[in-house]
Amino acid sequence: MIQVYADSVLAYDSRLRDSGADYTLLGLTATTSLNKGGTAEITMPPGHPAYSSYISYKTIVEIYRDNKLLFRGRALYPNDDFLNRRVVTCEGELCFFRDAVSRPYLYQDDPATIFAAVVQDYNAQVEVPKQFRVGTVTVTDPNNYIRLESENAEPVMDTLNKLLDRCGGYFIFTTDPDDGVRVINWYATLGYQSAQAIAFGENLLDLSRSGANTDLATVIIPYGAKDENTGLRITIESVNNGNDYIQDDDAVALRGRIAKSVTWDDVTEPANLLSKAQQYLLDSRHITTTLTLSALDLSSINKSIDDYQVGDAIRVHSKPHEVDEDFLLVERSEDLLHPANSTIMLGKEIKSLTDADVAGDNESRNELHKTTNQIRSDYTRDIAAAVQTTENVLSSLIEQTSESIMLEVSQTYLTDDQVTEAISTQMTQLADRFVFEFEALQTTVDQYDAEAREQFEKIYSYISFENGSIKLGGSDSAITLTIENDIIVFKKNGQQFGWWDGVDFHTGNIVVEVNERAQFGNFAFIPRSNGSLSFLKVGG
Repeated sequence: MIQVYADSVLAYDSRLRDSGADYTLLGLTATTSLNKGGTAEITMPPGHPAYSSYISYKTIVEIYRDNKLLFRGRALYPNDDFLNRRVVTCEGELCFFRDAVSRPYLYQDDPATIFAAVVQDYNAQVEVPKQFRVGTVTVTDPNNYIRLESENAEPVMDTLNKLLDRCGGYFIFTTDPDDGVRVINWYATLGYQSAQAIAFGENLLDLSRSGANTDLATVIIPYGAKDENTGLRITIESVNNGNDYIQDDDAVALRGRIAKSVTWDDVTEPANLLSKAQQYLLDSRHITTTLTLSALDLSSINKSIDDYQVGDAIRVHSKPHEVDEDFLLVERSEDLLHPANSTIMLGKEIKSLTDADVAGDNESRNELHKTTNQIRSDYTRDIAAAVQTTENVLSSLIEQTSESIMLEVSQTYLTDDQVTEAISTQMTQLADRFVFEFEALQTTVDQYDAEAREQFEKIYSYISFENGSIKLGGSDSAITLTIENDIIVFKKNGQQFGWWDGVDFHTGNIVVEVNERAQFGNFAFIPRSNGSLSFLKVGG
């Protein structure tokens, strides 16, 4: 069940998709990322009830799946094409912080206190729907003290980014279950371990690796706060044998002397400055190898499987890549009307002095290749050599809400070598109608394709009892049949093109009267009493 709300008013409900063309969405996608605002796109046909409901930069948009919030943000702007189909682009709620200004400031406190002060300053400048309550903060500083200042005004979003750059961590939004208020949390780490792993030959679709460090340094010259008496910045000479720099001998031997100066305005003690410089050098001397993976979410075909959420730690097993560790889900892109197009991206940084330590790869990679692949219902790398097994899973679900009662029965047929099929029947009862839906989801792996590509097909059909009429249709055909008012009506793309009343058949300008005549436009075949057949002009 997919629902879209515009300023808390229901704008779309997937259970009403067969109620008429006016309620149909042509597209609905949402992308969520760690420490990024995220985006969503809503595509509507002209005449949709919510066509004019999205006010730029004001309307709060919420997207739910099975009563779980997937995306919250605001409408940015509409785009209309030649056929007046409207695409509303939305940005995630983290972007709300661009709407307020941090006036010139000086914060000298622990990270949690500064974070709360910044959010409080933001809340005082914006409307209630865009305000946030400060929740859990687990980010800390070794000295329990940081200095953050700006001589110029800046967007609050920039101030928050400075906190992230200084202390790290992740901004995660939740909802207070008691009063529904949105909460912003600042976590040092994200600890949820997904029960659904990613494995080569099962649901791992792509893996890419790149090595780089734009801030590479083998020698660091650190500076601290200014001395109030001399006006000069503090150095480490007094605690570092008279040297104002530190270097990593191994890194210098490998790459040469690459010097960099770094300033910490909040450090007033030479010993603390030396400690920070040593940690900074430890990081800056490394080549950072980034692994990016693309994988499928098996929960899309089996609801009993733990689904992926942004921020989850996911175990990845891939013997050919010598990978067996946890990765962080950093981005999720969902096509809510066509789940086969949904993707997830995982990333992890592995730091080493050289770039030859990951998977025994001695080749330097200068470019990250990001590949996103379609969600598929099953995947096997070497299908010809696989041991054939078959699994048949039958499940049922009854869900009751204030608007409807829904019974869903699903059956999944799995083989390791060729085909995966998922078949489900859903019966939904609303106040004014009763709908049967039959859905088939099939994937075929071509074992003769060098890349083991899959052919994906999803078909659903339905029978709907509504307002005394019976409607039959399916996703693989634009034609529907409706029995209404003692006639059978044929429609294509929602438009009537023919009907049968039990005696006569009409389609376009063709009329067939079974007992009388067959008319084609202004001409007709008419039987005579003597048994002969006449072809006459009857109109125009």
